[in-house]
Amino acid sequence: MNSAKREKAVRLAIAGIGNCASSLIEGISYYREHAEDERGLLFPILGGYSVRDIDIVAAFDISREKVGHPLSQAILQPPNNFVRIPGEMKVDDRIVVQRGPTLDGNPPHLALLVPESSAPAVDVAAVLRASHADVMLNLLPTGSVEATAYYAQCALEAGCSFVNCIPTIVAQRPEIQEQFRQKKLIILGDDIKSQLGTTILHRTLLQMVQLRGAKLVKTSQVNIGGNTDFANFVYRAETKLVSKRKSMAGLLGEAAFHVGHHYDATKGPLKNAFIDIDASVFGGSAVKISVKLESDDKPNSAGSVVDLVRLAKAAVDAGRGGIIAEACAFYMKSSPVE
Repeated sequence: MNSAKREKAVRLAIAGIGNCASSLIEGISYYREHAEDERGLLFPILGGYSVRDIDIVAAFDISREKVGHPLSQAILQPPNNFVRIPGEMKVDDRIVVQRGPTLDGNPPHLALLVPESSAPAVDVAAVLRASHADVMLNLLPTGSVEATAYYAQCALEAGCSFVNCIPTIVAQRPEIQEQFRQKKLIILGDDIKSQLGTTILHRTLLQMVQLRGAKLVKTSQVNIGGNTDFANFVYRAETKLVSKRKSMAGLLGEAAFHVGHHYDATKGPLKNAFIDIDASVFGGSAVKISVKLESDDKPNSAGSVVDLVRLAKAAVDAGRGGIIAEACAFYMKSSPVE
């Protein structure tokens, strides 16, 4: 992470310095310090860019504990509780978290965990222009509809592409796609899939059921976690549930389907996901599949984020604008196209 402009760089701005952003920032630093290590990267080079070419040039949050502090300090402030990469990470101290507007991004149940900074909100579009940001990354809490629209508009005004990692519908809206297309900017969304997460695993199992000629009877997915995402889902899970259902719709047929999220503070940063599948095979014989997945969703999602921001930059380099259909379908739960 380097605030000085380099010729070969993806200059990234981030809205929301929570657990997902913190894992991403620490991960980029890790790969910078370990040039020989490409474990965990689906594409070490993508669109001509390495993960090590990603520079964080601007960061926005509302938390009293983060605003005005260098990224290296801000990512460690409560309620952040991501699983850290072992060893010392040299996160650049030159980027200071700036105060973004709250809008609907800190409802009362989250405000209990995230006291707000008294600093006035900055002009986000002006900061994006001044920092020469290429891509704006949206990592606000689920349910942030007004705040997401605000940051997307700021990206448009400042000439930034926009990657929407939360379930709020943005990239799926044709009029917003057209606005980005006209400016030859990229918009990618909505609701990022983890690199190896519950959605990927569940879809793969259901595809296997279809491929083997079995009849799906019913299936469920229950996710339990102890971080602020799951605390938020207690009150604002609807957009996430819609996104999850959409990601499974093409594989369900007439089978019954349930998806749920539950908050359990004892789980800490880890998510436990439980997938159950009931199917029938030859002669109607019953088959039951039960799978448990445990992971920290934050670095798990960062593996997808580093691909998306590089794709956005490379596409703009090539003169493209609007959505990249294949990238949305591959990396997003609620894509504009399947």
